[in-house]
Amino acid sequence: MELHNEYKRKELENRIARYDNLQLAKKVSLNSAYGALGSQYFRFYDLRMALGVTTAGQLSIRWIENKINDYLNKLLKTNEDYVIASDTDSIYLRLGPLVDKVYTEKKDINSVIAFMDKVCESKIQPYIDESYQELASYVHAYAQKMQMKREALANKGIWTAKKRYILNVYNNEGVSYNEPQMKVMGLEMIKSSTPSAVRQKMRESIKIMMNGSEDDIHNFIDDFKSEFKNLPVEEISFPRGVNGLKNYSDSVMLYKKGTPIHVKGAIIYNYFIKQKNLDKKYPLIQEGEKLKFIYLKQPNPFKDSVVSFPQRLPKEFEMQMYIDYDTQFEKAFIEPIKVILDCMGWSIEKKNSLESFF
Repeated sequence: MELHNEYKRKELENRIARYDNLQLAKKVSLNSAYGALGSQYFRFYDLRMALGVTTAGQLSIRWIENKINDYLNKLLKTNEDYVIASDTDSIYLRLGPLVDKVYTEKKDINSVIAFMDKVCESKIQPYIDESYQELASYVHAYAQKMQMKREALANKGIWTAKKRYILNVYNNEGVSYNEPQMKVMGLEMIKSSTPSAVRQKMRESIKIMMNGSEDDIHNFIDDFKSEFKNLPVEEISFPRGVNGLKNYSDSVMLYKKGTPIHVKGAIIYNYFIKQKNLDKKYPLIQEGEKLKFIYLKQPNPFKDSVVSFPQRLPKEFEMQMYIDYDTQFEKAFIEPIKVILDCMGWSIEKKNSLESFF
């Protein structure tokens, strides 16, 4: 029975992944078709059509934003913004005041999420459909084609900038979670340029920010810093793709002023591979290849603050004692999460107060 359930679960996961890929492919195709209208090399190139698509999109999302704000302000007898953010084809709606009005006592999160789901399905969704029908009549559209569907229900969210946010999701498109799932957009933890050892720790830190305390995050940072200093250099280095090796190289100074840090590191790596006659054992970094770079303490034998390498840092470089773990930790982990903590009014480390002396 257990094996059967595991098989069914895997089969379901594969189907979910397949349909997710299909909808993403369709989305990319639609976006490509719109983009092609603005390209002079496209057979049906017409800037008026491209502009029309953009303008219609802006009108549609602003229309529904205003309508939803009006609807909730009338319902709650307020004058506030309930749509706290919007994107090309989505809005982010704040239902806290409505929840507080219904749940005057201590709130159970599952009951609140169920209530929000019911409100969205029975009230918000029909109102959106009605509002878009009104828009279609207003602009004399051939047919009403605008549709919106409820996506994520979350109890908390953090926005650091436009299109950069985290949601603590309890229900996504009708699927409920026993434990909240993080929806992360535009932040370092989902970027391929973040060191592999840091990505998972960033996700763990976000869960603490959403569901823990400031003291919890301080303890987590301290623990990870100790762990970080014992990790292999390959796991904590920044991944990058390299371009411009020839353009940035200099026969006298080795590299030109303004050279990107990972390119600088690649030029330094290639130079010392040749200097140490290691080019038969280790390949040089070539244009367009993937590499990793790491910060170095100074002074060091390379006389610079960085070095790059293809997959592994050659042991013949004897640079382990010069790896700048503090700077690497600051750049890779602290700086990205500090942006989030600043939005929350939390600090990276515990601050002493006068009370702590007594």
